[in-house]
Amino acid sequence: MTDNPSHEAAEALRTIGRNVEPPGNDLGLWLVDGHECSDVELIALAQLFGLLAEPKQAR
Repeated sequence: MTDNPSHEAAEALRTIGRNVEPPGNDLGLWLVDGHECSDVELIALAQLFGLLAEPKQAR
């Protein structure tokens, strides 16, 4: 795995057959099965599928 959460999310989504690619020069955007996502949306999608642990809430 990687220290970059969005790259970790991309790798995790690929393991379940999703097509995940950076769409070009904008490193903060991704294409997931043809749909544009931000880094935050990509991470949230991986969490929704149970592929990444959600961060612990600060008290």
